Amino acid sequence: MEFKEMTISKFIEDLSGDKSSPGGGSTAALVSALASSLNDMVYSFTVDKKLFQNLTEENKSKMLKFQDETKEFTKNALTFMEKDRADFMAVMDCYRLSNGTEEEKNIRKEKLKYATIKAMNTPLELAEKSLVYYDNIKFAITFGNKNLKSDGIVAAILLNGAIESAIINVLINYKSLKSYEEFKNIPERCNEISMKSRVLKEEICSGFYNEI
Repeated sequence: MEFKEMTISKFIEDLSGDKSSPGGGSTAALVSALASSLNDMVYSFTVDKKLFQNLTEENKSKMLKFQDETKEFTKNALTFMEKDRADFMAVMDCYRLSNGTEEEKNIRKEKLKYATIKAMNTPLELAEKSLVYYDNIKFAITFGNKNLKSDGIVAAILLNGAIESAIINVLINYKSLKSYEEFKNIPERCNEISMKSRVLKEEICSGFYNEI
């Protein structure tokens, strides 16, 4: 059963149990989907309503475009839950390979390397795509139904949590790859994404706090 088909209680039960999956990576993807879904609610209470009719034609078009992108983002975030599970299981399968002879050790090492690269790149892609999504949230907060402004802000907070969580999963896999020259820029890239996310989240939140 795919994670998206589970009930909330079943997912939490599996998450809190002794199963190897779901774990932090799939949870990061779920939180990203929750962030975009919450932002989509802002659009749902705006599009085709009186407020929407008062927008400029340009902003009407932008809002419809952003809403479409939001639905696609949510759909993709849910697929990342499955990608994380598949990547993790692939890494675990590599650890089970025989390593008695030198040939077996070399085969195991190479397969483990490429499985780990994939397990590292999946949360990195999630973090990068989530970082771009801040523009969508900012638009919804600015031009969407003001009664749902707090929901848009919570979406930004969740998105930051998803990004930070995804980055942790990138770095834990990077630890197994840091001896390879081609991955030396990963920590710097992760730090850059994390810092940008925090700044964007704080920009959104500070505007709200200043209104209180």
